[in-house]
Amino acid sequence: MKKILGTSIFFLFVSFSFSQPIDTARFRLDFTPKLQNFQKITQPAQIPETPQESVDFEYEIVPQSMELSFAPTPIKPVKLPGEVMKKLYRNFLKIGFGYPITPLGELSIHNFDNSKFSYGLNASHISGWAPPIGKTMKNYAYSPFSDTRTQLFFNTFFQNQTLYSSVGYNHEVAHLYGFSREYTPDPLYYCYEKPYRDSLKNNFHHLHAEVGLRSNFVPEDKKLKQDVRLNYDFLYTYREDMENHIGVASVFAYDIMFQKLNGSLRPQLDFNFDSYIHNWYNEMDENGWNPDIHPIVDLTRSSFKIEFIPTVKFSVREYHIRLGIGLPIIKSFTTLYPDDKAQCPVYPVAEVQLGIVPGILSIYAGLDGNTKYNSLKDLLYENPFLKSGLDSLKFTKTQISIFGGVKGNLFKKLNYHISARYSPKIRDMAFFFIDKNSLLKNQFDVVYSDVGLLNVCANLNWQVVNRLYLNLEGNYWGYFNLKNLLYPWYKPTWEVAFAGKYYLKEKFIFDLNMKLGFGSYGARPLTEEELPLYFPPAHNDPYLGGYTPIPMGPVLNFGAGFEYLITKRFSCFATINNIGFQHFAKYYDFKNIGFNAIVGITYSFGDESLKKKK
Repeated sequence: MKKILGTSIFFLFVSFSFSQPIDTARFRLDFTPKLQNFQKITQPAQIPETPQESVDFEYEIVPQSMELSFAPTPIKPVKLPGEVMKKLYRNFLKIGFGYPITPLGELSIHNFDNSKFSYGLNASHISGWAPPIGKTMKNYAYSPFSDTRTQLFFNTFFQNQTLYSSVGYNHEVAHLYGFSREYTPDPLYYCYEKPYRDSLKNNFHHLHAEVGLRSNFVPEDKKLKQDVRLNYDFLYTYREDMENHIGVASVFAYDIMFQKLNGSLRPQLDFNFDSYIHNWYNEMDENGWNPDIHPIVDLTRSSFKIEFIPTVKFSVREYHIRLGIGLPIIKSFTTLYPDDKAQCPVYPVAEVQLGIVPGILSIYAGLDGNTKYNSLKDLLYENPFLKSGLDSLKFTKTQISIFGGVKGNLFKKLNYHISARYSPKIRDMAFFFIDKNSLLKNQFDVVYSDVGLLNVCANLNWQVVNRLYLNLEGNYWGYFNLKNLLYPWYKPTWEVAFAGKYYLKEKFIFDLNMKLGFGSYGARPLTEEELPLYFPPAHNDPYLGGYTPIPMGPVLNFGAGFEYLITKRFSCFATINNIGFQHFAKYYDFKNIGFNAIVGITYSFGDESLKKKK
């Protein structure tokens, strides 16, 4: 069956395939298509305008608030080590003793922590009582020294003001030992004997007090800021010279802030007043002269200064400009010129500071001046070997002084400051020269001269690591155009100082210091043999007659210190001065005692808990 069906389908497919008709197509190959010509229309096409109808409809947008929930990830507090000190010791006592016979003491007492008032006591003493030691110093007289200082202070804190006050007493002991047997005539040897040592004393007492009121406002407060201080100084010397000083120093300022500029405008007024009254030692009273023949001159003299300094300072970030004027009025009543008129040496005040790189580099420059009285107090602290009866004190006046400098941080813990100041003319600058009327030539007088001065100063402060601190400072002084002096007597040209401190394991403290000064000139009295052969330098120095200028030796002082913190209350210390055993002299023939070492202990007491009181 399957075979029959398959055969039938095959024959049917073949018959259908051969039954389709065959047709033949014929193409004309000589046909060429052409485009017929039509008449062109010259009229432009017109497009009818279809007006568009605007559809007006009202709609409204309703704001919808979306609720967002945000919670910062809690920050875990950093774990700190336990407190090293749980108590604060507000008082300490320091006692030491050294070679040669150098007692030392220091005491500091302070009240408990209080937000309303603060009071305390500070006292210190150091002295030397050893006889002359060594081959060099045995040629000089016995010269003990002493420096004792005490101060009581009391401060009261109000809401917007602070009332501060203090009273203190200083006692300085010095001896006029600056003469040697080598240059001293035989009849004057009696000054070396013990009964006559008092004739070499040049001690003085200094009582000082101050009271002031200072505001606590910050610059953002739109309040008048002020700091008004009244001070008093009384000086009494061994030769009965007396000086009374009453002074007022005040500052009034107001800050106007510009928030958008991050700046401020600060008008300020400084007002200063100083009055000095002197009562000088009268040698004629001591000699018992007849007042009818030799009338006693009233040596009480007075001087005063009134000064106004109005200024305006404008600041924007680290850029500052300050302008003003100094208006001092001065008057001195001296024995030689009792009728001198008052003077008003006006000086400008101008300063510009530019923060080139904030926190890293700032430059500044400006003009200013000053008027300073050479008081007996200031002169004695600078040179304790002055003669008595200094009835020639004057004002030093600087009307133009140009200054400038750069300062900043080279990196995080290294600070630098380089500055220079040029004063073309300083009137009546004070210098020291040997008193020609003294028999032993062992005391100094004060002489004055107009002078030009250039001072260049550089300071570098570096915290090398957390426990090592270094400080380096250098100064250069150039004196020129001296009016009536050959040299700037006893003023150094160069001075370099270094100090370093290192803390080891919170138990040991090491420190090292150095001071170097050189380039100063002094004057030596000529001997009787030298006078006929001496040819003075060609200069109009009226003080140089009978003296020859000499370069002073360098002042070189190396020191070291050590402190061991035994407990929180006790520590011991040791200091060494003049390690090089140099008998240097800042003033002619007043040589240093030489090597000095002191050891001692420190005790802290008056403990107070650092925890907050309930």
